[in-house]
Amino acid sequence: MSHSNAWSNPSAVSAEDAARMAAFLEDRARCPDQVLVNTAVRNALDLRPGERLLEVGCGSGALCRLMAPALSPGGEIVGVDVAPDMIAAARHYAAAAPPPPPAPLVPSVPSVPSVPPAPFHGNEPSQTALLHFEIAPAEALPYPAASFDAAFAARLLLHVDDPLSVVREMARVVKPGGRIVLMDWDWGTLAVDHPDRALTRRLMDWRCDHHGGDNWSGRKLLGVALAAGLTGVTVTAVATVARDETAALTGSIFRAAEVARNGGAITPAEHDAWTSDLKQRLAEGRFVASLVYFVVRGDRTNDE
Repeated sequence: MSHSNAWSNPSAVSAEDAARMAAFLEDRARCPDQVLVNTAVRNALDLRPGERLLEVGCGSGALCRLMAPALSPGGEIVGVDVAPDMIAAARHYAAAAPPPPPAPLVPSVPSVPSVPPAPFHGNEPSQTALLHFEIAPAEALPYPAASFDAAFAARLLLHVDDPLSVVREMARVVKPGGRIVLMDWDWGTLAVDHPDRALTRRLMDWRCDHHGGDNWSGRKLLGVALAAGLTGVTVTAVATVARDETAALTGSIFRAAEVARNGGAITPAEHDAWTSDLKQRLAEGRFVASLVYFVVRGDRTNDE
């Protein structure tokens, strides 16, 4: 598990770091590999006009904005996050003009990515009535039972202490027969082409086991959904592929090398040699990596 995971509670970091984290989420959402995964989540939700949708752990609100058009006319999406600064950022981004294209995500900061913070004040009204953002813990949602037609959590459960309690709470606030969708990556499925197999395994295994939450969360989502009493559960594996710096995964791999070095799993010399080979492959168009995300959908039982 992670030694230090700012994503488990962004309210514990400074306002400046929270702004950097929100800006990172916005950049990541526009990367082609993440567009693929986020689209799979939207498809699994099977949204319809006029429905009311909840996102738990909404971060900067990027996925809420992706889902909102499918609910129009007459629908509503509510995004909740435990961190006040994240909710402020989500309100800002919802009110702002479309952002510019992202810069390549290969920063060199292990815990909080080096993305310049976006200025926001947190009290701007949303431009659309479809979107609402509220501060709330995932384990104790402030809504009556059967308040939503569907709910989803994307890249959240790997960061919480008790995923089952979160999914049970999601099921509580969803109407009988409503849909619940869960998505997380599984770092144990990562593949990257590199000539030093032993070093690659050591580096990636350390990152998987010691940084950024439960990185086997993706493969566990089915069990969590079933334990929460969801019915008709389906599992979809979405394989993302990175060939250049436009993929979010490329930046994740370089950050994995850095945190493994900082954690003592590899030496500085090993880090430099390993990343030097990857940079050469990127320059020559020979870089390739892949990571699987799991998307699990289940229905709230009708007999509760």
